[in-house]
Amino acid sequence: MAKKILIFFTRKNQYFISCLSIFLLIFVLLLSADVYAQRDFEKEERIGHRMSEKIEKQYQVIEDQNNLDKLIKIGVHLKTVSGVKDIDYQFKIIDKKGSNAFALPGGFIYLTNDLLDFVQSDDELAAVIAHEMGHIIHQHSIKQILDHKKLKLVEFFTLILTGDPTLGLLGELASITILNSYRREYEREADLASLELLNKSQIYHPVALLTYFERVYSEYMLKPSRDMGIFQTHPDLEERIQRIKQYLHDNGIRIDRRLTTNYLEINGEIQELEANLVAKLFLNDEEILSFTHHESQLLYDKMMEIKSNLERSLTVDLEPYEMTLSNFEGEAILRIRGERVITLDHEEIFFMGLTADEVLQQTKEKITRILWKIKLELPALLIQ
Repeated sequence: MAKKILIFFTRKNQYFISCLSIFLLIFVLLLSADVYAQRDFEKEERIGHRMSEKIEKQYQVIEDQNNLDKLIKIGVHLKTVSGVKDIDYQFKIIDKKGSNAFALPGGFIYLTNDLLDFVQSDDELAAVIAHEMGHIIHQHSIKQILDHKKLKLVEFFTLILTGDPTLGLLGELASITILNSYRREYEREADLASLELLNKSQIYHPVALLTYFERVYSEYMLKPSRDMGIFQTHPDLEERIQRIKQYLHDNGIRIDRRLTTNYLEINGEIQELEANLVAKLFLNDEEILSFTHHESQLLYDKMMEIKSNLERSLTVDLEPYEMTLSNFEGEAILRIRGERVITLDHEEIFFMGLTADEVLQQTKEKITRILWKIKLELPALLIQ
């Protein structure tokens, strides 16, 4: 009997302890949430200001109002979609070698001239800025020092703001940010923050982070001696590219690199050739198709229709077998992934001395050659 009573109270105690543990866990989580809500943005900005003074003694700040206006416009938009209103972002362009960007606590973001030359669109520039915002929003540089030094946040603020020289925390903080020497988990979090901000944006496209990463990776593979600054030092770059692709796939975002790069520029013009008006279409400045028509307006309309079809159908990962040729009732047809893109008849290409099928075969070969050239210049596109 006594044994049964003992078992009963033991079970009761275990139940009580389990309930108490759950209660304490909830209490700690609520307490943590309150601490986060009390995040001291002013102290972070004071730290960032102190760091910026040192950085601007080391690197020349470039006054480029046109680019600064662009950075501010992007920053204001991304701040709005981020939902974090307490960070006052400030942008500076510095004269530092390499395509680089880094962020200081409190909202200070620095970009190099080389980076502004390297990006191919405002979308890619926004992707880099959003990545740096992710580091600031998640306090990555501060967290990394706290992890290493085993300090509490209050101790960190006290030491760094009172200027205690013994720990050199300010120097470590600057080293982490300027060299982009964040831990992998922090880089992953910043990548995700960038994708999320771009995905929420109605202006900038999230595929831009992918195209920027791919080009940095390709530059490093082809020119390893070139200083690419941001992202270059991370050995898991290929893995990060794969994660970005997975995010885009999971969120139903089509990977169309033409949206954020100048990889495939399609242009058209009408010229006079031997008393005939001839429409010419160019892909990356290389002529890929010529045809004519007896009415100038119809010629122009067809040129613009084919241009639109190509812009919709051409992608850098297009394979030659995805372009097919056929002939129906005397008309030659070029299809891309099953979609009719170009249709020609004999009257439209009589001046070339070729059949319509031969003209479109040449067009297909020219497109294939241009796509292969792009892939050779961008080995990251071969990552599956």
